[in-house]
Amino acid sequence: MPKKTVWFILVPLVILDLALAILCAGCYWRSSNSVATSNLMPFSQVSFWNFAAQKSRLPKSDQEVSLIAVGDVSFSRGIERAVKKNHDINYPLAKMRDYLAGADLTFGNLETPITPGSEIPAFTMLFRSNPGTELALKDAGFSIVSLANNHTLNFGAVGLKDTFKYLTQAGIKYVGAGLNFQAANQPVFLESQGIKFAFLAFNDADVVPDSYEASDSRSGTAFMRSDKMIQAVKSVRPQADVVIVSMHSGTEYVAESNDSQVQFARAAIDAGADLVLGHHPHVVQTMEQYKGKYIFYSLGNFVFDQSWSRETTQGLAVKIYFRQDGVSKISFLPVIIESNSQPRPAASREAEEILSRLKFSLAGRLSFVWDSSQNNFVTSSQAVIYPEKNLSESAASPSESADLNQNLIPEIYTLDRGRLSAVENSKVIWQSPEEWWIEDFALADSNNDGTTDLNLSLWKAGNFGTSQPFWIEVNDPSIKNHFFVLNFLHGTFQTIWGSSNLSAPNCEFKIEDIDGDHKNDLVVIEGDYAQKPACRGDYVAVWKWNDWGFTNEWRSAQGNYFNLEVEKINEKSYIAVDSF
Repeated sequence: MPKKTVWFILVPLVILDLALAILCAGCYWRSSNSVATSNLMPFSQVSFWNFAAQKSRLPKSDQEVSLIAVGDVSFSRGIERAVKKNHDINYPLAKMRDYLAGADLTFGNLETPITPGSEIPAFTMLFRSNPGTELALKDAGFSIVSLANNHTLNFGAVGLKDTFKYLTQAGIKYVGAGLNFQAANQPVFLESQGIKFAFLAFNDADVVPDSYEASDSRSGTAFMRSDKMIQAVKSVRPQADVVIVSMHSGTEYVAESNDSQVQFARAAIDAGADLVLGHHPHVVQTMEQYKGKYIFYSLGNFVFDQSWSRETTQGLAVKIYFRQDGVSKISFLPVIIESNSQPRPAASREAEEILSRLKFSLAGRLSFVWDSSQNNFVTSSQAVIYPEKNLSESAASPSESADLNQNLIPEIYTLDRGRLSAVENSKVIWQSPEEWWIEDFALADSNNDGTTDLNLSLWKAGNFGTSQPFWIEVNDPSIKNHFFVLNFLHGTFQTIWGSSNLSAPNCEFKIEDIDGDHKNDLVVIEGDYAQKPACRGDYVAVWKWNDWGFTNEWRSAQGNYFNLEVEKINEKSYIAVDSF
């Protein structure tokens, strides 16, 4: 669709001064028992409270947490030489860093000890990665790695303890190995957005010598012993919202899972696990849904030097979205390992081939990306799985943290039933006015002045008063959607820009650099005023700040859109949306 110059219906500050004085002056610090501002007509007051009551009846949505999981990772042999050649420890993950770091949590199987030593020759089956590997993993966003595999102990107890040390120094959790049996088999907990995750990892005894198993007096890995695993899962189940089991098992280079993988994975689900992540075969294998839970038998290679077959250069990153009640969505990013060392996103036909190995029915969600050669956005599809519960209408309740008042103490901003609160040191320092229903918010620099703004999509009664713009023929006091930008100035939050009644409501929005010009854009899902009480999107649109307001740069074809997300992959920003 060609670029349009459609004006965001707005009122610049020079016109809004009096209107804001009438509507908003002094209202930012209202107590909870304040009444609607006196200038609003009774009809508008009644209309707003009716509107808010309808919105309040929508079920409250839980915070969503994303976990990216990948397969086998090693910085040994050919990868070590690629790092030296490029003089960059971050080279192997350079094309995937943005994507991995964009998740709340990132997991992979680290199939190498991190310990000093001489260079490992090609085809040698003992792996060793240099210190600094942990920094590359941290820079790429890895939160936790499994060490329960057949190469962790290639350099003995010393190499294992070095690995523990370097990962810990980098702030990366590890699971499936320890200084003794108890440590190797214990769960590792991570928490994000109020959701508590428990990870367990196990190594198939068929792929390693017995000496690789941790004992009461020996460091090592946790072995795949079903009775111990079942006991561990049942024990940790009451302590976590999500239990994830990692297994290093399977027949190498074979497309199908074997009986040992299937029996162990299903036993984990039976015991109470929510997700099973597999690796070791070095190729992508099938997946299945078992009793409503998902099992990935092998995610294939991710950073590995096995270029001798097409299948071993293929891998899969899966992004699993969790809410308190379970998985809400799974998206897939197939990858190809280039130069025997560096994964990149697979092209469309390559991706189809990799996804076909799952032998699982997948849906698709739309993705829009800026194409500079066409000077326009192009549309593609991303493979996903949608549990049915994901399609229910709900009211958003996100939370973000930032130090907008610049006192070195971050505030926590929480949206609950249309009311946005800023809390600092357990004290509420600001609340949005009672006469506003906040639909969505973001802490970002929307006007590209170098300052983080509080950006709001809000509903309120309109009233231009004596500042009615010349292009508005009739004053409209009804409840309409607006976009406001606030800054913390002179000890309080002040509106530095606010729109008039928008021609179409913003159901959701994000603020990101979409077209790569190093300036943030306003990305929105636009709905319709006839949609009540939920705002369900008809269009995806991109708006640009032009020093006095926003102008429309692009709008999608009409559709049914929700769950707006911006993913950055290999320095390109993708607008991803789900469809009804």
